Amino acid sequence: MSSFNWMDKRGAEGIPLIRTLRVMLTNHLPEVFPQIRRSMSALMDNEIDSAPKLEDGKTMTPKLYHIIIKAIAHSNALAFFGEDLAKNEKFMKAAMTFIEQTLLIAEILRLLPQFLSEPIGKFLSNKLNSSSVIFDTLLPVAAERVDEYSRAKLGHKVPEHKDCMQWIMESAPRNSPWTAERIVYDLTALWFGSVHITSTTVCFAIHDLCLHPEYVEPLRKEIEATGWETFEKSGGKCFPLLDSFMKESARITPVESVSTRRMALEPFKLSDGTAVNPGEWIVTAARGMAMDSSVFEPNDFQGFRFADPAVVAKIDSRPSFSAGDKSSDFTSISDWQLWGTGRCACPGRFYVTAVMKAMLGLLIARYDMQLTDPGAARYFA
Repeated sequence: MSSFNWMDKRGAEGIPLIRTLRVMLTNHLPEVFPQIRRSMSALMDNEIDSAPKLEDGKTMTPKLYHIIIKAIAHSNALAFFGEDLAKNEKFMKAAMTFIEQTLLIAEILRLLPQFLSEPIGKFLSNKLNSSSVIFDTLLPVAAERVDEYSRAKLGHKVPEHKDCMQWIMESAPRNSPWTAERIVYDLTALWFGSVHITSTTVCFAIHDLCLHPEYVEPLRKEIEATGWETFEKSGGKCFPLLDSFMKESARITPVESVSTRRMALEPFKLSDGTAVNPGEWIVTAARGMAMDSSVFEPNDFQGFRFADPAVVAKIDSRPSFSAGDKSSDFTSISDWQLWGTGRCACPGRFYVTAVMKAMLGLLIARYDMQLTDPGAARYFA
């Protein structure tokens, strides 16, 4: 993060980023999503079509995760930074490497005693320097945007941009505008979470689709009957059956075991009397709650568990899905810990859900998929 330190204060200067994700990006989804979907579709086709042929004439497909993270990264680059940077191969390579390098460094530091973590962390960050490439590439672009914004307020004609970099800058307080460096810091942190969580969740959903192929045909019918134009105009709110399948997959295989991390800044007591001291952390057990036998049949995969029964009933008749069909609400935070809790829940969940649906929908509609080894272990420790 190029020496950037987050403030130990909830909500400190964070409003521009939250407003950008929750309001600006979400409201502009019908405008930005057609390009994202077309680019994602072309990228996936290219990755699959360019795979080498085997002797029996079959295609040796690239690794699933490689295709997914590349498509997600490209989509996020379009939404966050604009088309020019999404076409910058050096930047995009560093942006994808940054995810794995960050996870690797974090895991190493987690296993080290505290007195070693800072020097070793700095050493690894200098050696695995994809974040420096990201920072050095984004900084001049952000600086140019800040300059354009200043000139626009004076009445000069400047290029129009519709991406998160622009919206963050425009959402900053007028009496305390964000610097180019601060814009880049927030976008870099946002990049890690959005690419890592989204690509991993999609990958698990594809595994589950291959393990439960009976869901392929109903989902394919829903996508074909609804159509991509309707999906995009709705801002990604269509496909209630796919929405439910994603939620069930995330329930069975959540990316993280815990959610809603909070550190106490002052003495605090929970409703049952449990005392929390300053510096101590509280989390919710997201995986444990999702596998609670008093709420679910924990290990029974029911892909349409969260869908409206009236929508599920359409599968057996002539399918006619519409944007008005009730969604299972994958983005809900009232009964679901995937996105966090309350006002501090992930503000970008509406965009992320739309991206996941688009990628899964394209794969389901255009390809027949199966696992090379369905019996292989999905976990290691």
